[in-house]
Amino acid sequence: MIWDDGIKNKSAKSLLDKPDLKDMFNQKYTTGLLKQPIPKDFDPGRIRNEPFFLKIYGATENEVKKNLTEITWCPKLVRQKITVTKINGIDKKLIQISKELDQYPELKKYLTNIGGTFTWRNISGTNRHSMHSFGMTIDINTAYSDYWQWACKCTNEDAVIRYKNRIPQIIIDIFEKYGFIWGGKWYHYDTMHFEYRPELIQQK
Repeated sequence: MIWDDGIKNKSAKSLLDKPDLKDMFNQKYTTGLLKQPIPKDFDPGRIRNEPFFLKIYGATENEVKKNLTEITWCPKLVRQKITVTKINGIDKKLIQISKELDQYPELKKYLTNIGGTFTWRNISGTNRHSMHSFGMTIDINTAYSDYWQWACKCTNEDAVIRYKNRIPQIIIDIFEKYGFIWGGKWYHYDTMHFEYRPELIQQK
């Protein structure tokens, strides 16, 4: 696999559509509270080299399915069955996250009706695989979530977007503790979305 394809000064669109491995690390994901507005096109973790993930989790839907397992999400508060991958111990990490979140009954409304885990599909409006295709992401309750395409009513990456978030910080902190990044730290925000990307996380 190519680390650096030698192409300099890629546009934001090129970084999304044809990134090399090195490009995935250009933007630093930092844990903890957001302290300032997110710069335009700053989407740490949203730049993804697809062959990298296809190699780790499976190149086809059937290959991915061979490594899926069912767990109980938040067994005290929610008790919802969800399907996730066993690769990288992601199932075990989500069980630990569930145990911690179960200690906060005030968070129940955000944690019920999980929006999605494994679904082999493309990202809306693109030809790029959704990370849900690999069973290594989870979307929490969409009723309390915000997404840039909903805000602008478009799929235009160049749109000017007004940031919005309703997800409590404690949920974000717990996911980050176990190696998940949060889509609410992207300019093109997706506040329901948590994705296992420990290679990107930098502790504050």
